[in-house]
Amino acid sequence: MKNALFYYYQINALKLIKEKRYYYFEEGENIYYLYLVDRPLDYVNEVVLLNKYLINTKFMTIIHNTNNQALSLINNHYYILLKDNKNKSFNFNDFYHPYYCFNEMLKLKLLDHSDWGKLWSSKIDYFEYQKKYIKIKYPILYKTVDYFIGFGENAISYFNAVNSFLKKDYNDMLVVSRRRVNFDDLSFYNPLNLVIDNKARDVGEYLKYIFIKDDYTDDLLETLITNLEYSNYQYALLMARVLFPSFYFDVYESIINGYIKEKEIEKVLVRAKNYESYLSKIYTLINKKQSILKIDWLEVN
Repeated sequence: MKNALFYYYQINALKLIKEKRYYYFEEGENIYYLYLVDRPLDYVNEVVLLNKYLINTKFMTIIHNTNNQALSLINNHYYILLKDNKNKSFNFNDFYHPYYCFNEMLKLKLLDHSDWGKLWSSKIDYFEYQKKYIKIKYPILYKTVDYFIGFGENAISYFNAVNSFLKKDYNDMLVVSRRRVNFDDLSFYNPLNLVIDNKARDVGEYLKYIFIKDDYTDDLLETLITNLEYSNYQYALLMARVLFPSFYFDVYESIINGYIKEKEIEKVLVRAKNYESYLSKIYTLINKKQSILKIDWLEVN
């Protein structure tokens, strides 16, 4: 791999460290990540275009090779080189000041993930279809998936209601967002994790992340939600986002795809026992800031 780095980028990496999906090395104040590309090339090409619009931001930079290409073919697999400052750390204010998308960004249709109702419905249909095939091989998933499908259907219904009954504000424009917010890996400023979406996405994913990690206090929840300068529409979207249990479905898919063992879902199930009370806290905090569409089963908790 060192030879490939020199061939494509004229870089001599003295110490190249291999991780599961990438290699990395340091050079001066910078750290470089050579990522294996595991998404469709059309999708990655849009990520590359989006990254060009994010110059002088905190996101990692995509480095083009000596052929002026973002993708390098190494051992019959495509890789992409990312550059970052090795001393950079997460800034909580980045939740409050997202990068708004201008017209050229909005042309990147494969990155537009703002139609949650359509995307979630497709995912739920997929899980419903799979049920008859997982009963024997994955008994824990089979016994638990319906419970989380129920949450997902609630999220879809609420999202559709929000878009039917609430109007967007002038600042409810689409922004640069993350597929997932996860501080256990390199994803927050990684361009390969970017999508175009509503402002509520990142905060919603963060709220689910800290729930499943059991890494929050009531004061943190109140501070985060209260300081958001969201419209009534955006706060309602935030509630819809938190309702959808991606923390379960992500692990489910990793199990089905053979990346992890089924027993890993047990950690999620233990935390999920407290999810309804957690949702009730968030619902109450949001309604203190902005009155959103009512959710009866959260009113009584």
